Amino acid sequence: MIRRIHDHIAEARRDREDASDRFGAVVGHGGDRLPAPAPPDATIRPRSTCRRTATASTTTPSDGKDPAMTEQPAGTQAEDTPTVVHVPDRNRYEIHVGDTSAGLTAYRDRDDRRVFYHTKIDDAFGGRGLAARLVHAALDDVRASGKRIVPVCPYVKKYLEKHDGYADITDPVTPEVLQWLDARLAEGRSA
Repeated sequence: MIRRIHDHIAEARRDREDASDRFGAVVGHGGDRLPAPAPPDATIRPRSTCRRTATASTTTPSDGKDPAMTEQPAGTQAEDTPTVVHVPDRNRYEIHVGDTSAGLTAYRDRDDRRVFYHTKIDDAFGGRGLAARLVHAALDDVRASGKRIVPVCPYVKKYLEKHDGYADITDPVTPEVLQWLDARLAEGRSA
């Protein structure tokens, strides 16, 4: 009995995989498949226009409803659009979702090279592709500024391996760069 059910499920799965590809067949659409949807863009805004939120209050409003549990009205999706902000005085790019900082990628500049050494996304925002959007926007900004990229950060290195559009402005990580970076980071800790 179980064997027949398993075989039936496996056959249905094979039929479904044969009938579609990664993006699926569009019912009622004849001819060519539709292209994959483009991912939403994260844009870089100057820090001065970035809104910050105050820390959340632990008190309940007078109506007795917990604000975290209330449903958001339709049309507030724009508030959740990721925005990348360059913060040069802190040597990093930040990604914000609405008014909340969701993560960062940190760097140090060495002559005409931007050395990326750390990328972090807050656990509450994990699994949304924010790190890729952040790094993509940061690398585009580096290209626009005329600098080169040195990927010490493992995530930035992995991103560059998958996206060869930055190969022309990417320099290898050398022992000399690592020593220089360690010295710069040690200076920052002692200050």
